[in-house]
Amino acid sequence: MQRRPNPTGPRRMTRQQYEAMLRQRRQNRIAIGILAVIAVLIVAAVVLILRPKGRPDAVTAMVDTPVQQTTQAPAETAQPAADQPKNGGVDLAALTGTEPSKDDSGSEAAEEAPEAAAPVEVTPVPALPEAVEQVTSAPRPAGALRSVRMRMVGDIMFCQSQLVFARDSGYDFHNQFDLIADQLANADYTMGNMEGTVGKYKSSSYSGYPQFNAPDVCLAPLKDYGIDFLTLANNHMLDRWSGGVVNTVDNVEKYGFAHVGAYRTQEEKDTPVICEVGGIRFGFLAYTHSTNTMEKRGTDDWAVALVPYISKADFKADVQKLRQAGAEVIIAFPHWGKEYVRTPDDSQKKYAKQLAEAGVDIILGSHAHMVQPMGYQTISNADGSSRQVFTMFCMGNFISDHVVQYTDNGVILDFTVNEHSDGTFTCDDVGYIPTYTWKQDGAVRVLPSGKYVKDRPNGMDDENYNRMVASYYEIIEVIGDKFQLING
Repeated sequence: MQRRPNPTGPRRMTRQQYEAMLRQRRQNRIAIGILAVIAVLIVAAVVLILRPKGRPDAVTAMVDTPVQQTTQAPAETAQPAADQPKNGGVDLAALTGTEPSKDDSGSEAAEEAPEAAAPVEVTPVPALPEAVEQVTSAPRPAGALRSVRMRMVGDIMFCQSQLVFARDSGYDFHNQFDLIADQLANADYTMGNMEGTVGKYKSSSYSGYPQFNAPDVCLAPLKDYGIDFLTLANNHMLDRWSGGVVNTVDNVEKYGFAHVGAYRTQEEKDTPVICEVGGIRFGFLAYTHSTNTMEKRGTDDWAVALVPYISKADFKADVQKLRQAGAEVIIAFPHWGKEYVRTPDDSQKKYAKQLAEAGVDIILGSHAHMVQPMGYQTISNADGSSRQVFTMFCMGNFISDHVVQYTDNGVILDFTVNEHSDGTFTCDDVGYIPTYTWKQDGAVRVLPSGKYVKDRPNGMDDENYNRMVASYYEIIEVIGDKFQLING
């Protein structure tokens, strides 16, 4: 809608003058945009010519420099790491509105920060970065070396607004995932981080923050649309105490998911988790940095609520147990670091190095609720050779109703595990699909943002469209240009 000139102002313009002024502004913006694109292309060409080929030698080289944030943080949301709200704390002090207390890992109870209103003027979409459409796995010839294409999504969370919307539609959660279904199914094996308990706990109501508990039917669309495996080790896994852990594992198995990271008995915890995919035996490990002090509120049956903590773990022993059980490739899921930051902290870097040196092959992290960098660590073997360990510090949110800036997006990580003639395996062809959580009329829906940057989905308003486009480029900024961008 055009604004009419103020008739009481000291300088009144005619309608023709006003429209001419608008046309001139649009032309100026287009010209500036074209010049900016040309400048970016020139810089990119120079970088491509000058930069050395090959993968980064170590993840630490990539993350020592903080990511520059291109979008100004809304008021009272993102803050410096030391002062940022810690979403997910469940101390009694937080529930009663008093000062949050710290748990053993230094994490605090969180407050969901309000989001500042953004302007709704639709901005032109700049030229899209070079990307590929969805890649479909090709069948392998008989007798060929084994190869498995995998995908991993970030934090799967059901906040209060998502539960209310699902309740009003008869507790059907499919609508929240239907726009991303193709991207989940297009792999040999798809994994995700289920953050929160699942299944009715006694007489308690289902709830979002600060103690997450969703009905078990929330798992139906995840299974229907292609997720095969869930990691359960995170700071919300004790949100319904020991009974909630048992409920969650029971329901995850009822819906047909393989899983790691939460256990009903000590025997389960001691049993190596190995899944065979495409003939390759994958071993899985999962750890969390905390459970928001809920482990201190146990009852007599607390021994059945077993969640592995990263600070207490013996990585070498865990890896050795998996190798002895026949694991050929080991994937670790650490739930670590600080929330609401886009760069990994020192503890993440420390644990990433320890996991890699212990023999883990692929590290897929979570917890920050924001996309963080990824890359390869170069690890020296005992025989003098070296190997590359792929590390993703955080994939951001897959779906949630967080309101802090940068928490409305994430990535679906895409990679292929290849066998080589010498019996080794590598993590290759790493790519990523940017995702966005679209909030509309009480619904929260996750979608592949690259697919809709030029052609928004039906019903998306200007405010959400602008934010989706901005989040798409924010993700690209964090990941960089060393990995394949997938828009399909």
